[in-house]
Amino acid sequence: MNTNIQLCDMHIHSRNSHDAKSSVSEIARICIEKGISRFAVTDHCDVEYFVRDNVPGVIKNSVEETENTAKDFVGKVEILRGIEIGEGIWNAAHTAEILASHRYDVVISSVHAVRYKNYSDPYAQLDFSALSEQELDGFINKYFDELYEMLHTVPCDIMAHLTCPFRYINGKYALGKNTYDYREKILPILEYAIKSSVAMEINTSGIYSALGDFMPDEWVLKDFLKMGGHLITLGSDAHIAQNAGGGLHEAIELLKKHGVNKYYYYKERKPVECRI
Repeated sequence: MNTNIQLCDMHIHSRNSHDAKSSVSEIARICIEKGISRFAVTDHCDVEYFVRDNVPGVIKNSVEETENTAKDFVGKVEILRGIEIGEGIWNAAHTAEILASHRYDVVISSVHAVRYKNYSDPYAQLDFSALSEQELDGFINKYFDELYEMLHTVPCDIMAHLTCPFRYINGKYALGKNTYDYREKILPILEYAIKSSVAMEINTSGIYSALGDFMPDEWVLKDFLKMGGHLITLGSDAHIAQNAGGGLHEAIELLKKHGVNKYYYYKERKPVECRI
């Protein structure tokens, strides 16, 4: 293992996310222990709960805690200001408001809930085993449609965990759906991301779950590279400090396997190269 490689985790949640527990300083200390050079705090901005959960206040707290903590760790680990906007296409005005409210180093965009029939709750809460095969197929197709729409409408730097519903469909519920069956939906997403200079995230959280794989799958990475894609980021999607940086080494080995010698982190909304 090359210990000179800079480890950059662009997707970590602090206690300012509803489903996370750790302070930014706790995350920073773990990252230092693991030899991580920098990480981004990308707390959830769930647009569907913008008013109910006072999302502007949550993000304000996240940015302030990140900025204040970063000062305490100068020279030890670089801490970047980020945000993960979920369901940004559900309310354009709320999305624009949150993007204009702070100076971010990185904006991640994602789809955590799909407007399909009456299944509009976050899909992490859905019982996919209760769906018929036709409904499940319809849900997956709609997910990719909304991801495609998101790329067209939400100004972002990184497209998060492209195949995320399969963490539950194939992981938690072991339904054995093949992501390759949706290649015709996925390829236009990759094409537009490349055209728009939006990075594809290799999300490592799935390798420690029942899914047992990266998100997206390896074949998606191969197609992305064949299509000329090069902007790739790595994210642990950690929700507790101990998981920060998890799977980064494995993800780097995956990239090297496919002839990739660099990945990226973001600072002031610009990609910065990390050689591997």
